[in-house]
Amino acid sequence: MWISFSVRYLVNVEDLNNVESAGNYVRHRRAPLVFKEKDSYTVTYVPAVSGEMIAHGYQMNLVELALQRNLPVDNLAKQGILIKRGSDDKVHEGTKCDDKKGSDYELCVIDEDVVEDVAGFMNPNKLVKRTSNIAFSYMVPAIDAVKASTISSQFHVRYANKELMDKYKNENIQSLYNIETASASYVLTGYLNVNSIGKTQNYPVKEVDKKKDREKVALDALMITLTQFLFGAKLTRFKPIVEIEALFISASEKPFNLPPVTGDIKKYIDLVNSTTDSFAKVLNIKRPVVKYYLKEEKGNVNTPIDAFTVM
Repeated sequence: MWISFSVRYLVNVEDLNNVESAGNYVRHRRAPLVFKEKDSYTVTYVPAVSGEMIAHGYQMNLVELALQRNLPVDNLAKQGILIKRGSDDKVHEGTKCDDKKGSDYELCVIDEDVVEDVAGFMNPNKLVKRTSNIAFSYMVPAIDAVKASTISSQFHVRYANKELMDKYKNENIQSLYNIETASASYVLTGYLNVNSIGKTQNYPVKEVDKKKDREKVALDALMITLTQFLFGAKLTRFKPIVEIEALFISASEKPFNLPPVTGDIKKYIDLVNSTTDSFAKVLNIKRPVVKYYLKEEKGNVNTPIDAFTVM
Protein backbone atom coordinates (compact mmCIF):
# COMPACT_ATOMS: atom_id res chain seq x y z
CA MET A 1 0.00 0.00 0.00
CA TRP A 2 1.33 3.38 -1.08
CA ILE A 3 -0.37 6.49 0.35
CA SER A 4 0.03 9.81 -1.47
CA PHE A 5 -1.32 13.16 -0.33
CA SER A 6 -1.72 16.67 -1.68
CA VAL A 7 -3.06 19.41 0.58
CA ARG A 8 -3.87 23.06 0.06
CA TYR A 9 -3.98 25.32 3.12
CA LEU A 10 -5.02 28.95 3.42
CA VAL A 11 -2.60 30.15 6.12
CA ASN A 12 -2.61 33.62 7.63
CA VAL A 13 0.06 35.13 9.89
CA GLU A 14 2.49 32.26 10.38
CA ASP A 15 6.04 32.06 11.63
CA LEU A 16 6.39 28.31 11.17
CA ASN A 17 9.93 28.41 9.81
CA ASN A 18 12.30 31.32 10.45
CA VAL A 19 15.91 30.79 9.45
CA GLU A 20 18.19 33.52 10.74
CA SER A 21 18.42 36.74 12.70
CA ALA A 22 20.33 39.93 11.94
CA GLY A 23 20.45 41.94 15.13
CA ASN A 24 16.87 42.18 16.34
CA TYR A 25 15.35 41.13 12.98
CA VAL A 26 14.30 37.48 12.46
CA ARG A 27 13.73 36.41 8.85
CA HIS A 28 11.17 33.92 7.53
CA ARG A 29 12.38 31.13 5.27
CA ARG A 30 12.15 31.93 1.55
CA ALA A 31 12.45 29.70 -1.50
CA PRO A 32 12.68 30.41 -5.25
CA LEU A 33 9.57 29.50 -7.22
CA VAL A 34 9.38 29.30 -11.02
CA PHE A 35 6.03 29.81 -12.74
CA LYS A 36 4.86 30.54 -16.25
CA GLU A 37 3.45 33.97 -16.98
CA LYS A 38 2.09 34.42 -20.51
CA ASP A 39 4.85 33.03 -22.78
CA SER A 40 7.83 33.16 -20.42
CA TYR A 41 8.96 31.78 -17.08
CA THR A 42 9.35 34.00 -14.02
CA VAL A 43 11.36 33.43 -10.86
CA THR A 44 10.14 34.87 -7.58
CA TYR A 45 11.08 34.32 -3.94
CA VAL A 46 8.19 33.28 -1.73
CA PRO A 47 7.62 32.30 1.92
CA ALA A 48 8.22 28.61 2.53
CA VAL A 49 8.18 25.95 5.25
CA SER A 50 10.80 23.22 4.88
CA GLY A 51 9.98 19.54 4.56
CA GLU A 52 12.43 18.95 7.42
CA MET A 53 10.29 21.12 9.71
CA ILE A 54 7.11 19.26 8.72
CA ALA A 55 8.82 15.85 9.07
CA HIS A 56 9.93 16.78 12.60
CA GLY A 57 6.33 17.54 13.54
CA TYR A 58 5.17 14.26 12.01
CA GLN A 59 7.77 12.22 13.87
CA MET A 60 6.86 13.80 17.22
CA ASN A 61 3.19 13.02 16.57
CA LEU A 62 4.28 9.48 15.73
CA VAL A 63 6.16 9.23 19.03
CA GLU A 64 3.10 10.29 21.04
CA LEU A 65 0.76 7.84 19.33
CA ALA A 66 3.28 4.98 19.46
CA LEU A 67 3.76 5.41 23.21
CA GLN A 68 -0.02 5.43 23.76
CA ARG A 69 -0.27 2.14 21.86
CA ASN A 70 2.68 0.46 23.61
CA LEU A 71 4.89 0.38 20.53
CA PRO A 72 8.68 0.71 21.02
CA VAL A 73 10.22 4.21 20.87
CA ASP A 74 13.87 5.14 21.39
CA ASN A 75 14.58 7.01 24.66
CA LEU A 76 16.01 10.03 22.82
CA ALA A 77 12.92 10.29 20.60
CA LYS A 78 10.75 10.27 23.71
CA GLN A 79 12.52 13.50 24.72
CA GLY A 80 11.99 15.07 21.31
CA ILE A 81 15.60 14.44 20.25
CA LEU A 82 15.47 12.77 16.86
CA ILE A 83 19.04 11.49 16.61
CA LYS A 84 18.98 8.48 14.30
CA ARG A 85 21.54 5.65 14.28
CA GLY A 86 24.83 7.03 13.07
CA SER A 87 28.38 5.81 13.51
CA ASP A 88 27.98 5.45 17.29
CA ASP A 89 25.12 3.43 18.78
CA LYS A 90 26.17 4.23 22.34
CA VAL A 91 24.06 7.40 22.50
CA HIS A 92 20.98 5.19 22.19
CA GLU A 93 20.46 3.98 25.72
CA GLY A 94 19.70 0.28 26.15
CA THR A 95 20.23 -0.69 22.52
CA LYS A 96 21.05 -4.32 21.79
CA CYS A 97 22.09 -3.75 18.18
CA ASP A 98 25.83 -3.02 18.60
CA ASP A 99 27.11 -6.45 17.61
CA LYS A 100 24.71 -7.06 14.73
CA LYS A 101 25.33 -6.52 10.99
CA GLY A 102 23.45 -6.11 7.74
CA SER A 103 19.78 -7.03 7.70
CA ASP A 104 19.98 -8.25 11.32
CA TYR A 105 21.20 -4.80 12.41
CA GLU A 106 18.38 -3.05 10.53
CA LEU A 107 15.82 -5.46 11.99
CA CYS A 108 17.15 -4.84 15.50
CA VAL A 109 17.00 -1.04 15.11
CA ILE A 110 13.45 -0.89 13.75
CA ASP A 111 12.36 -3.41 16.36
CA GLU A 112 13.61 -0.99 19.05
CA ASP A 113 12.25 2.22 17.52
CA VAL A 114 9.10 2.87 15.46
CA VAL A 115 10.42 6.31 14.46
CA GLU A 116 13.46 4.86 12.69
CA ASP A 117 11.21 2.17 11.23
CA VAL A 118 9.00 4.78 9.55
CA ALA A 119 11.45 7.67 9.01
CA GLY A 120 14.66 5.74 8.27
CA PHE A 121 18.30 6.00 9.40
CA MET A 122 21.84 5.51 8.12
CA ASN A 123 24.83 3.97 9.90
CA PRO A 124 27.99 4.22 7.74
CA ASN A 125 30.03 2.06 10.13
CA LYS A 126 27.58 -0.79 9.70
CA LEU A 127 27.10 -0.08 5.97
CA VAL A 128 23.36 -0.09 6.61
CA LYS A 129 20.93 2.49 5.23
CA ARG A 130 17.17 2.54 5.64
CA THR A 131 15.35 4.96 3.33
CA SER A 132 12.56 6.93 4.98
CA ASN A 133 9.07 5.58 4.32
CA ILE A 134 7.60 9.07 4.76
CA ALA A 135 8.30 12.06 2.51
CA PHE A 136 7.23 15.71 2.66
CA SER A 137 7.73 18.46 0.11
CA TYR A 138 8.45 22.05 1.08
CA MET A 139 5.20 23.88 1.80
CA VAL A 140 5.11 26.74 -0.74
CA PRO A 141 2.46 29.04 -2.19
CA ALA A 142 0.33 27.46 -4.92
CA ILE A 143 1.36 28.55 -8.42
CA ASP A 144 -2.00 30.21 -9.05
CA ALA A 145 -1.69 32.16 -5.79
CA VAL A 146 1.97 33.21 -5.90
CA LYS A 147 1.16 36.90 -6.28
CA ALA A 148 -1.15 36.76 -3.26
CA SER A 149 1.59 35.54 -0.87
CA THR A 150 3.28 38.05 1.38
CA ILE A 151 5.88 38.50 4.13
CA SER A 152 5.84 41.35 6.64
CA SER A 153 7.61 42.06 9.91
CA GLN A 154 5.85 42.35 13.27
CA PHE A 155 7.19 44.63 15.99
CA HIS A 156 7.55 43.23 19.53
CA VAL A 157 9.00 44.25 22.90
CA ARG A 158 10.42 42.05 25.63
CA TYR A 159 9.28 43.87 28.74
CA ALA A 160 11.31 44.42 31.91
CA ASN A 161 10.17 46.37 34.99
CA LYS A 162 11.84 49.55 36.24
CA GLU A 163 13.74 47.79 39.05
CA LEU A 164 15.47 45.45 36.62
CA MET A 165 16.31 48.26 34.20
CA ASP A 166 17.81 50.32 37.05
CA LYS A 167 19.80 47.33 38.26
CA TYR A 168 21.21 46.43 34.83
CA LYS A 169 21.67 49.89 33.35
CA ASN A 170 24.34 48.89 30.84
CA GLU A 171 22.62 45.72 29.66
CA ASN A 172 19.84 45.23 27.13
CA ILE A 173 17.17 43.97 29.54
CA GLN A 174 14.16 45.40 27.72
CA SER A 175 14.57 44.73 24.02
CA LEU A 176 12.82 45.58 20.78
CA TYR A 177 12.67 42.99 18.02
CA ASN A 178 10.95 42.28 14.70
CA ILE A 179 9.79 38.89 13.44
CA GLU A 180 8.74 38.23 9.86
CA THR A 181 5.38 36.56 9.39
CA ALA A 182 3.93 35.19 6.15
CA SER A 183 0.49 34.53 4.69
CA ALA A 184 -0.32 32.46 1.60
CA SER A 185 -2.39 29.73 0.04
CA TYR A 186 0.14 26.93 0.54
CA VAL A 187 0.46 23.53 -1.13
CA LEU A 188 2.06 20.48 0.48
CA THR A 189 2.60 17.04 -1.09
CA GLY A 190 4.21 13.78 -0.03
CA TYR A 191 3.79 10.05 0.48
CA LEU A 192 3.80 7.24 3.03
CA ASN A 193 5.16 3.86 1.92
CA VAL A 194 2.98 1.72 4.18
CA ASN A 195 4.11 -1.66 2.82
CA SER A 196 7.76 -1.14 3.84
CA ILE A 197 6.95 -0.32 7.47
CA GLY A 198 7.87 -3.10 9.90
CA LYS A 199 10.20 -4.99 7.59
CA THR A 200 13.82 -4.63 6.49
CA GLN A 201 14.92 -3.05 3.23
CA ASN A 202 18.22 -4.94 3.31
CA TYR A 203 18.23 -8.59 2.26
CA PRO A 204 17.21 -11.09 3.45
CA VAL A 205 13.89 -9.33 4.19
CA LYS A 206 12.64 -9.87 7.73
CA GLU A 207 9.60 -8.55 9.60
CA VAL A 208 9.09 -7.31 13.16
CA ASP A 209 6.11 -8.17 15.34
CA LYS A 210 2.94 -6.06 15.17
CA LYS A 211 3.57 -4.87 11.62
CA LYS A 212 -0.10 -3.97 11.11
CA ASP A 213 -0.12 -1.92 14.34
CA ARG A 214 2.91 0.03 13.09
CA GLU A 215 1.26 0.68 9.73
CA LYS A 216 -1.85 2.00 11.48
CA VAL A 217 0.06 4.27 13.86
CA ALA A 218 2.10 5.72 10.95
CA LEU A 219 -1.07 6.55 9.02
CA ASP A 220 -2.82 7.97 12.10
CA ALA A 221 0.19 10.20 12.82
CA LEU A 222 0.00 11.46 9.23
CA MET A 223 -3.72 12.17 9.59
CA ILE A 224 -3.15 14.18 12.78
CA THR A 225 -0.21 16.07 11.28
CA LEU A 226 -2.05 17.14 8.12
CA THR A 227 -5.61 17.69 9.36
CA GLN A 228 -4.70 19.34 12.67
CA PHE A 229 -1.72 21.28 11.24
CA LEU A 230 0.55 19.97 14.01
CA PHE A 231 3.98 21.07 12.80
CA GLY A 232 6.15 24.16 12.68
CA ALA A 233 7.85 26.49 15.13
CA LYS A 234 6.58 29.21 17.48
CA LEU A 235 3.04 27.86 17.67
CA THR A 236 2.62 29.12 21.25
CA ARG A 237 2.62 32.77 20.17
CA PHE A 238 2.36 32.62 16.36
CA LYS A 239 -0.19 29.86 15.85
CA PRO A 240 -1.43 30.64 12.34
CA ILE A 241 -5.04 30.98 11.24
CA VAL A 242 -5.49 27.93 8.99
CA GLU A 243 -8.20 26.61 6.69
CA ILE A 244 -7.90 23.41 4.68
CA GLU A 245 -9.03 24.40 1.19
CA ALA A 246 -8.54 20.94 -0.34
CA LEU A 247 -7.08 17.60 0.73
CA PHE A 248 -6.56 14.63 -1.61
CA ILE A 249 -5.44 11.15 -0.49
CA SER A 250 -4.71 8.19 -2.76
CA ALA A 251 -3.94 4.55 -1.96
CA SER A 252 -2.31 2.28 -4.53
CA GLU A 253 -0.51 -1.04 -4.91
CA LYS A 254 2.48 0.62 -6.58
CA PRO A 255 4.00 4.08 -6.00
CA PHE A 256 1.52 6.62 -7.35
CA ASN A 257 2.00 10.28 -6.37
CA LEU A 258 -0.68 12.94 -6.57
CA PRO A 259 0.25 16.22 -8.29
CA PRO A 260 -0.02 19.51 -6.31
CA VAL A 261 -3.59 20.76 -5.89
CA THR A 262 -4.33 23.57 -8.33
CA GLY A 263 -6.86 26.38 -8.14
CA ASP A 264 -9.08 24.86 -10.82
CA ILE A 265 -10.42 21.90 -8.83
CA LYS A 266 -12.52 20.47 -11.68
CA LYS A 267 -9.52 20.28 -14.01
CA TYR A 268 -7.41 18.85 -11.19
CA ILE A 269 -9.94 16.07 -10.47
CA ASP A 270 -10.14 15.26 -14.20
CA LEU A 271 -6.32 15.05 -14.33
CA VAL A 272 -6.16 12.76 -11.30
CA ASN A 273 -8.91 10.48 -12.63
CA SER A 274 -7.33 10.13 -16.08
CA THR A 275 -3.88 9.58 -14.56
CA THR A 276 -5.08 6.86 -12.18
CA ASP A 277 -6.81 5.08 -15.07
CA SER A 278 -3.65 5.16 -17.19
CA PHE A 279 -1.46 4.12 -14.25
CA ALA A 280 -3.60 1.06 -13.49
CA LYS A 281 -3.86 0.05 -17.16
CA VAL A 282 -0.13 0.26 -17.87
CA LEU A 283 0.86 -1.71 -14.76
CA ASN A 284 -2.14 -4.07 -14.95
CA ILE A 285 -3.13 -3.40 -11.33
CA LYS A 286 -6.17 -2.10 -9.49
CA ARG A 287 -6.95 1.56 -10.03
CA PRO A 288 -5.58 3.74 -7.19
CA VAL A 289 -8.32 4.76 -4.75
CA VAL A 290 -8.62 8.54 -4.38
CA LYS A 291 -10.64 10.37 -1.73
CA TYR A 292 -10.80 14.09 -1.26
CA TYR A 293 -12.19 16.92 0.87
CA LEU A 294 -13.06 20.32 -0.60
CA LYS A 295 -13.94 23.36 1.47
CA GLU A 296 -15.89 25.19 -1.20
CA GLU A 297 -17.52 22.22 -2.90
CA LYS A 298 -18.99 18.88 -1.94
CA GLY A 299 -16.23 16.33 -2.45
CA ASN A 300 -16.49 12.58 -1.86
CA VAL A 301 -15.84 12.94 1.92
CA ASN A 302 -17.34 15.29 4.49
CA THR A 303 -14.23 16.23 6.50
CA PRO A 304 -10.47 16.14 5.96
CA ILE A 305 -10.23 13.33 8.54
CA ASP A 306 -12.66 11.14 6.53
CA ALA A 307 -10.22 11.15 3.62
CA PHE A 308 -7.92 8.89 5.64
CA THR A 309 -10.42 6.01 5.53
CA VAL A 310 -8.76 5.21 2.20
CA MET A 311 -6.97 2.13 3.62
